[in-house]
This record gives sequence, structure tokens and C-alpha cells, in this order.
Amino acid sequence: MAVDKNKPTYQIKVLDIGDVGGLDGSFWVNKWCPGTKIVIACYAYLITGESIPPIIVDTGIKEDQLDIMERLGMTGSQRPDQKLSYQLGKYGLDFKDIKVILHTHLHVDHAGNDYLFPNAKIIFPRKELMFAVADLMDAQYPPEYITYLVEQIHVPGRVRLIDDALELFPGIDLEPVEGHTWGSMNIKVNTKKGLAVMCGDVIYDERLQCHKNEFFPEIAKHAEQPAFPYGDRSTGNYWNLWAAKAGVQKVMAEADIVLPTHDRLVEEKYGYEIG
Repeated sequence: MAVDKNKPTYQIKVLDIGDVGGLDGSFWVNKWCPGTKIVIACYAYLITGESIPPIIVDTGIKEDQLDIMERLGMTGSQRPDQKLSYQLGKYGLDFKDIKVILHTHLHVDHAGNDYLFPNAKIIFPRKELMFAVADLMDAQYPPEYITYLVEQIHVPGRVRLIDDALELFPGIDLEPVEGHTWGSMNIKVNTKKGLAVMCGDVIYDERLQCHKNEFFPEIAKHAEQPAFPYGDRSTGNYWNLWAAKAGVQKVMAEADIVLPTHDRLVEEKYGYEIG
């Protein structure tokens, strides 16, 4: 897809906010290297532009409770320069400056620090909150996070739950998907480099899931087809395999710039500032 010249373009900053360890390879990408433990990045994103307030996409593991990851048999770590205050400070911003929080989903490593942003409206799909309290992915939805969000629903203007696609601002679209959790959300942003899609955990590793590689021969064969030259291997962490594969296909078909929340390829391809 090309830049939509009829709509404004925005900039995206990649915020490196921690690392997650103890993750089995097959949790990362379905049927990849089971028994091998790996460490992955954890990103948030900052959207800025002349005509919009600062927007953050996801808020990471709760900074004063990193050991919460142990409930999943994982570890969470964060250097001082990975703290949200430091990452925002690089762009002259503080917590109070952020006016919108968008959540790709509410898992333990993505929704722990909303309380730090007192002036932000929190926006995500209603289905994700319903899914979070349904005991379907257990410790991936910490009660500390979900209880806080339920309470915030009753604070006038604090939380907006969406039921369908929404144009937040011209050139910034929110789209509920079901690729990783039932209420996951893609955030589509018009940039000078093309359409960027922040897809949460619909894609964990673009190379392994979507491009020709030595592990998955079906992806190599797909790469030979000009109409769909990418694979659709899901992560190993999904609520519905059919939806997970469809979610990968959708991102790859639409995005010029693919922005998952754990893939170090993001830094390699785009650096820390996009558009």
C-alpha cells in the first residue's frame, strides 16, 4: 500500500521498554524449536504529529512488579534506560503529556502501566475486556491490570471501549482483530514511508512467520507465488488457530511497515523513528 496523500502523515517512535525471558520457542512461533528458551524484546510505540496529541501504544509490564512474569514461568527485566519515563523523555515528554493510550491487547507484558498516565483516555476493543475476565488465558491477564481497567471504566471519559473499526484521527485507524486474543486491535498509521500497522502479538517474529526460512518449507513454497509471497504461520500463543493465521495474512497484505511488539527486526529495519 502507498501513502494516502489525502490524509496527514505521522511519526512513530519505537520505545524499547524491557525484555521478556524464559519463553519457549514454540510459544514464540508455533512448532518452532520446542524446549529452547529465548529472550525477546518488549516495545511500546509513540505516535506524534502536528495535528494530534501524543499517543502511546501499549504500556508494558508493570514497572514496579516485573516479577509478575513468573506466574507464566517467564522473567521480566528492565534497564534504567528502558523505563517509560526515560523513553518518553528522549522526545521531551512526560506521563502527563500523553493524551491517548491504545492497547493492542491487555496481556501481562502490554497493559501494566496505564495508571502512570493520568491525562490519557484508554482505548481498546470491548471484546478484549470481556475476554480478559473469562479465564481463557489465565495468568496472561493479571487481575491487577484488569481490575484497574474495570474501575477506570467508571471514571467519566477515562476509558473508551470500541466495537468496530474507528478512525481516531484522519490517517490513524483502529481495527479490532482476533488474531492473538479475541479482542486484539491493529493500529494503522499513515506515515511518509507508507502504512504502518502496529499489530501487537498477531506477529511475534516476521521472518519466521511470514518470510522464506529454513524451518518451515510451506513458507518457502508460498514465497514463490507472486499473489501471496508470504507465509501465515501463527505464534504458539493464540486463542484460535484459524483467527491467528487470518490475522497474520491481514497484516502482511495491508502493511508497508510491520510493527509487532516483540520483534527485534523492527529496530533492524526501521531504527527507532519511523516516518
